[in-house]
Amino acid sequence: PKAIINAEPSPIAPAEMGGMLDVSVVFSVILVVREYEPKDWFEEVIKVMGDVVDAILANRTLGGKVKDVYPVGFAPGEIKFADKLLFGGIIRFQAVLWFGS
Repeated sequence: PKAIINAEPSPIAPAEMGGMLDVSVVFSVILVVREYEPKDWFEEVIKVMGDVVDAILANRTLGGKVKDVYPVGFAPGEIKFADKLLFGGIIRFQAVLWFGS
């Protein structure tokens, strides 16, 4: 399997605590597992996607870089890339940061 981490537009809003800013960092992990349709989606695609979620949730601060990270989307399926049809999925995550003034 191959993985691509794709940063997405992330909202920034004033936090409720003083002069802090609440930053929600949104990113997707795009997994390419196979070049042909799997016979068993659960074993060949969904299990690999679950392993990625488990690995990120094992360290929810990403080594102290964020306050918390959690999955917000899980979509196994077909991915069209460079005029090829590939099979894998997209897992979307949201991480929380606070910046003070």
